[in-house]
Amino acid sequence: MTSARVVVVALALSACGSTGSAIVTFHAAAAGPPDAIAGQPLVFVTPGYGYEVTLTRASLHIGALYLNRAVPLSGAQAQSCILPGIFSAQVTSPLDLDALSPAPQPFLPGGEGTADQSLTGQVWLFGTDIDATSDSTVLVNVAGTAVKTGVSYPFTGQLTVSSNREPAQTNPAFPGAFPLCKQRIVTPIPVDITAAQGGTLLLRVDPRTWFANIDFAQLPLAGDPTNPALRQFADSSQAQPDLFSSVQGTNAYVFTWQAP
Repeated sequence: MTSARVVVVALALSACGSTGSAIVTFHAAAAGPPDAIAGQPLVFVTPGYGYEVTLTRASLHIGALYLNRAVPLSGAQAQSCILPGIFSAQVTSPLDLDALSPAPQPFLPGGEGTADQSLTGQVWLFGTDIDATSDSTVLVNVAGTAVKTGVSYPFTGQLTVSSNREPAQTNPAFPGAFPLCKQRIVTPIPVDITAAQGGTLLLRVDPRTWFANIDFAQLPLAGDPTNPALRQFADSSQAQPDLFSSVQGTNAYVFTWQAP
C-alpha cells in the first residue's frame, strides 16, 4: 500500500468516526450485468450507431470503492479527489473484475464504514496510487467484434491512466485545478444505502454502456499482420473514439446493498 493511499484511508476512517454512528464491517463484491452468462460473450446492439457487438473480453481493474454521505455540488469537479468529512464507507482492496460474468466477485477482505445513509458512490480506477503521475496498470481490457451492414470490425483495447491522460491546463493561475486523479474516479453515482454489520455492498458494471456511442469504423487498424482487419482503441485521451471517456460514465455502475 502506498503512502498516498494510506492518507486516503485515514481520512475516510476519520470522517466515518466523526458522526457518532456505529462502526460496521461488511462484505463487498462486483459483478457484470445480471443478464450476462458466465463463460459466454455478451451480444448487444449499440444505440448510437447500431452496431451488433459480440463482446468476448471486458475486464476492469478497480482500485477502491467509496460511499459518501453527501451529493457533490455543481462545479465540484475542480476540487480535490479526497473529500474529507463525507466518506461513509470504503472498500480499499483491488479487484480485477470480469464484467462478462454475472457472478459476484469478492473484494477481500471487504469493507468498513459507519451506519450512515450514503447518497453518492465512487469507483476508483487505479493501480499503484490515485495520485500517481505514471501508472502502467491496464484498467480496461476489451475485445470483440462489431458488425454493421455486413461489415465486420474486430477490435481490441487496453487502457491506462497515466501521463497519456494528463488534462490540459487551461488556466495557468490554477495549475492543480484538475489533477490527474480526477481521470481515475467515476462519480457521482447515485445511491441510497445505509451500511450495516455483516451486509454486502455489490457493484454491478454493465460494459455495454461503454460502447453506446462508439463508431467502430473510425477505429484505427491495430497493424497486426496475423489479423489485418483488427482495430484497436488507442490508449490516449486525444484519440477518437475515446473508449475511456465512456468507461467514466456513471450509467455503467449500480451499487446495491444486501442485508446479512
